[in-house]
Amino acid sequence: MAMYCGLHVGGGAALREVDGARRIGETAEELGYDSIVTGDHITIPKKIDSTSPYADAAQARGQDPYSVFTSMEWMDAFTVLALLIPVTKTVRLGTSVTIVPYRHPLEMARVVASLDVASGGRVIFGAGVGWMADEFELLGVPYAERAPRTREYIAVMKEVWTNETPRFDGKFVQINRDLHFAPKPTQKPHPPIWVGGESTPALKRVVAFGQGWHIGPLPLSDVQHRFDELRRLMEAGGRDYAELEITSMVDPSITAAEIRAYRDAGLHGLHVTCAAPKPESVCQVMRDFKAKMEDTLG
Repeated sequence: MAMYCGLHVGGGAALREVDGARRIGETAEELGYDSIVTGDHITIPKKIDSTSPYADAAQARGQDPYSVFTSMEWMDAFTVLALLIPVTKTVRLGTSVTIVPYRHPLEMARVVASLDVASGGRVIFGAGVGWMADEFELLGVPYAERAPRTREYIAVMKEVWTNETPRFDGKFVQINRDLHFAPKPTQKPHPPIWVGGESTPALKRVVAFGQGWHIGPLPLSDVQHRFDELRRLMEAGGRDYAELEITSMVDPSITAAEIRAYRDAGLHGLHVTCAAPKPESVCQVMRDFKAKMEDTLG
């Protein structure tokens, strides 16, 4: 199976000016990249006390797992996607991943639908529960409620995306009167939802509401056992594993052997990570990664 190339721009610092977005978008189109995704954080403490689920993997590569959050600009994720819309034509644009509990689902649903319409139906909605407890505290969102809020918020979003007279009676959200929710997304029934995370609860969220599974920057060996687990969960949930789009974030230092292993595991695409603040650095990483993929897979 052929795998596509994608780009993960971290917090989007390289797109802070229009020219940066244009250069990155045009390079992605020129190289035939499938998608560009960006991370989501709202307010980051200068000292992060929470432990990143990807800390060990970053340290094994000789990287500080927290500097990308505390030393670079973090653009609003949805603004990054909006900046890329007019400078791309075919590249899909997504979040990797939206921390769903941070925002009211009606706000998120409208923003995602608006971007999907503006892009001609190219938006991917990456969804996760979040890990940075410090940020939850700053936002006044209960960290312990992040999983049930995520499930309910996604259900609310799907309700307003797909129904003309939406109704919802949940623990956190109630819709008990007619809403004028427009525009509806261009993609039907709604933009694909890629669920982030590698734990068993994350895989259960894939089964519950995901059209894709988006793996974080971990060695494949760390998640290899999760593929069979996800197959079993999908079957038990009456869903077809073959319909999922499975992708992973990867470091630019990825080897040819690792690329082949991802292919053999059945992944559809790899998103090379580059949080560099200079557009030329991002574009060079894209060129190098595309060449590496072609040299390895043909």
